[in-house]
Amino acid sequence: MKKIIFLVFILAILVRLLYFPENVYFAYDQARDSYTALEILKGNLKFIGPPSFASDKLFAGPLVYYVYALPLALFDKNPEAISVLLRVINSLGVIGVFLIGTSIFNKRAGLLAAILFAFSYEQSQYALFISHQPQAVIPMLLFYLGLSLLIFKNEPKGIVLAMFGWGLSMQFHYGYILMVGVLFALALVFARSMLLLRSRYFILSLFALLGTISTYIAVEVKHGFLSSFFSQPMGIKPTLYFSKTIFIIYRFFHDLLLANYSYTPLIAIITIGIFIFLFFQKQLRLKLIFLLIWFLGGLAPYLLSGVPSYYYSAATSVSLLIFISYVVSELLSWRAVVGFVIIFGIVANNLYLITTINPQGVNRDMVIQPGMLVSDQKKILDYIYSNALDRPFSVNALTVPLNVNTTWSYLFEWYGKSKYHYIPTWGGDAAAGFPGALPIVKDRAKLPTLQFMIIEPTVGIREAYQINFFKEESYFSKVVDEKKFGTIIVQKRQKI
Repeated sequence: MKKIIFLVFILAILVRLLYFPENVYFAYDQARDSYTALEILKGNLKFIGPPSFASDKLFAGPLVYYVYALPLALFDKNPEAISVLLRVINSLGVIGVFLIGTSIFNKRAGLLAAILFAFSYEQSQYALFISHQPQAVIPMLLFYLGLSLLIFKNEPKGIVLAMFGWGLSMQFHYGYILMVGVLFALALVFARSMLLLRSRYFILSLFALLGTISTYIAVEVKHGFLSSFFSQPMGIKPTLYFSKTIFIIYRFFHDLLLANYSYTPLIAIITIGIFIFLFFQKQLRLKLIFLLIWFLGGLAPYLLSGVPSYYYSAATSVSLLIFISYVVSELLSWRAVVGFVIIFGIVANNLYLITTINPQGVNRDMVIQPGMLVSDQKKILDYIYSNALDRPFSVNALTVPLNVNTTWSYLFEWYGKSKYHYIPTWGGDAAAGFPGALPIVKDRAKLPTLQFMIIEPTVGIREAYQINFFKEESYFSKVVDEKKFGTIIVQKRQKI
């Protein structure tokens, strides 16, 4: 069985490496975090992670920076190396899924679940996204693996593994504190498993949890971010987003079973019907309750926030995947043809989504600016340098966030400097306080004659701002050539 699981792991890597390196996504967040990882390599340790859009008082843990630091150190700051590492890490999930499926049901269900995880479109999207949030997949699998071992295999060490996984998941996003609700629900249902634990396992699990969230504790003691956040007036009445949560459920079925939203409600109803039918089988009841709590617990961030981003549900749909795998594995015993048809259909559905969407990188539900691909960005720099012919030049860009040159600074410092041995000046506004080492020249009279304008995808930029931006630029330079690379436009300009 170990050899089979290893082959499934290799298969998962191959699926996630499809279209690499053409589909490596790299925008502002990725450049910002890469700069921070490079600071760690210089000895500047980090204890605060990436910021949150929800508040300037909330941050993820810093672990993601240390994950990035290794490939950046080994491969000369190349973000494509980070992407490879993250795809391999996500592929390790096949092992966790196999072990969870085996712990709850049996090896056949576990193996089938691992195979479906290997082909999972949703997981392939997590693997493509260079960001901290999707990296919670493996920690959450550790969390549920530990709990399944404790509850279904009477393995007391499982609680230690669960707390370790929970703490690691919070390193990648503070929102996983909500898993306390899952723990509470499981403790009520499986109280006997919890009560029989010896005190030393509780102590070890406490150390595992506190150790993995120690950076949060240290930062809170020093800065008091959380106390400051909770002391602020709420401003708006808390709302539960039921309709958006229903959409997330439909999306799970869409991505796993059938990529047609017209049929997802029907498929969901059929699945719920099968679940209810099996629930009345006494030997399955507690196992199904475990999966149900897992599934509903993963929906909590959507219910509370209404934000439809994929990465808030890291590993939530795995509970559905394991349930489907068990049903199909049982079906294989008495209706083998039907079982294999279902397996083929699920794999085909996921491969259809992978081959349709993954060539363009992460999908529109993941990022603000789809299409910011390293493959296109390198072509843009090659175009710019080939036109420069070793002459000095300046660049400016219409960026998201506005007037932040972090993305292009990183690309010129990494790819441009390593290949062409010099970097340009930045000829335009550049907001202070953001990473980037390109020399900034705001006095247009001092800019070189040769200039280039990079226009990122303008999603989220007001049309009035765009009009004024280009109007102002036309006072100082004129367009002599324009090319489009994917979703990004570059203009060759001449100083007026």
